[in-house]
Amino acid sequence: MAKGDDALARKKNKLTRKKNNRKNDSATVSARIAAIIAAKKRRKSGKRSMCQGMCFSLPTPEDPFNEKQGKVDITKKKKKKVKKDREGKKKPSAMSSDGDGKKLKGPPKYVMLCLNSIETSFRSDDQHEKSLFTSTWGIEFWKCFNSGKDVLETSGASSTLEQIAWIVSTATDAMSRREKEEQEEEESLSNSPFLLYLVPSQSKASKVRSVCKALKGIGIHTVSLHQGASLDHQISGLKSCEPEFLVSTPERLLEIVALKGVDISGVSLLVIDELGSHCTSGYLDAVKSIKQAISSEHRTIVFSDSFSASYIPAVQSLLGGSINRLSLSDSVASQASCISQTVNVCASEEKKLQKFSEVLDSSSSKIIYIVAKEESFRKLKALLKVKGLSVSANSDSKISELKKSRKPLARLIDIEELDITVMSDFETVLLPDFVPSFETYVQILTSMARDSVHGVLHSFLTEKEAVSYPAGSLVNVLEDCGQIVPEPWRNMYASSMSD
Repeated sequence: MAKGDDALARKKNKLTRKKNNRKNDSATVSARIAAIIAAKKRRKSGKRSMCQGMCFSLPTPEDPFNEKQGKVDITKKKKKKVKKDREGKKKPSAMSSDGDGKKLKGPPKYVMLCLNSIETSFRSDDQHEKSLFTSTWGIEFWKCFNSGKDVLETSGASSTLEQIAWIVSTATDAMSRREKEEQEEEESLSNSPFLLYLVPSQSKASKVRSVCKALKGIGIHTVSLHQGASLDHQISGLKSCEPEFLVSTPERLLEIVALKGVDISGVSLLVIDELGSHCTSGYLDAVKSIKQAISSEHRTIVFSDSFSASYIPAVQSLLGGSINRLSLSDSVASQASCISQTVNVCASEEKKLQKFSEVLDSSSSKIIYIVAKEESFRKLKALLKVKGLSVSANSDSKISELKKSRKPLARLIDIEELDITVMSDFETVLLPDFVPSFETYVQILTSMARDSVHGVLHSFLTEKEAVSYPAGSLVNVLEDCGQIVPEPWRNMYASSMSD
């Protein structure tokens, strides 16, 4: 029986709908065709997928009874889910040292990319021969930067091209990560420069800018501000460019900030180069004003190019909290930078105890580390209790536990049981009986207050005791560190040299 027109029309419409559905679902068709082609290629090359069990196969050491019949275990590995905190942010791992939850195995690729750009520009200008990638200082600086603390460079010199390159490369990487986070969280980006590099002179500003110039190809614009150029020209340049890095002398920057030519309130990294030169030129107050104008949470890096004790208050005003010391120099002056040393030479034991009492009254530290002879413990404990200090003779107790004490605390340690490794957290150290040898004095000096710029070391001895100590060695250390040399000690040194 012949089909009617209605049946033919329905059949035709059904085929049309199927054809349209196949056109609309191109992804499904492509996947199906791709699967057919892949299976055909496997058959031609002799490689099978799930059909391997259908073929004859021999036993193997992994499958001695031929139970799998040659089938491959295609179990998919489950991806580990990253735990999130209540706010929905990823929690850093236990081994993490930075905020991204990544292990600090070495500088990231982006830092290496920036260093490569800078090194290429140096080689083209024949300015630098040493490879930046093998810089020991650079690796140590990167670790200090990722610890989240301020950095004090104590080598006693201004920054080199190598050091500038590592600073700006690390800053570029930190800025790119911050911008990515702000874009993901849809936060407004700051108009302030990310890096502010303060220098004492126009020549140093040109040196820093020559390093930063190599980063222009990856979107980092640097502007240099200094005397010798028109204020209007520099302000118009700042408004048209909006640089990521700003290199300036303190006095010129304050002039432009006063004219609202640039906003530095959102600076994230402040570098103060040649602090001693700023102090000598009378620009320390300007540097302090600039730091106070930065209202955002920021990191500070200070290059102290002088070991003079007169500059210690300047460093303390710029670095108030916990810091990282950075120096590849093994000299005593470098390791003991920003530690005030006072050697008190007294006429008698009574005068020495009196001076020791005065130092206790003037000390502002909550915890004082006292190294003395065992026979002096009784009179020292009595004096400390009179002063209202609680005394601890336990050398194993941690400083975090000692800080829990409500009263000021003094840790009293026998000279013979001195452990240098536990002194890094103590800012104030007193030596009422001095030390058996000058080497021990140096060990204490270079081991204390490693995370602070408020270290104080007081030594006490009588004139009779001072005769038995090598005056020359102590005088040399005090002079190298820019400390005051007591007159009796200097006289003994002068008399020994004349003999």
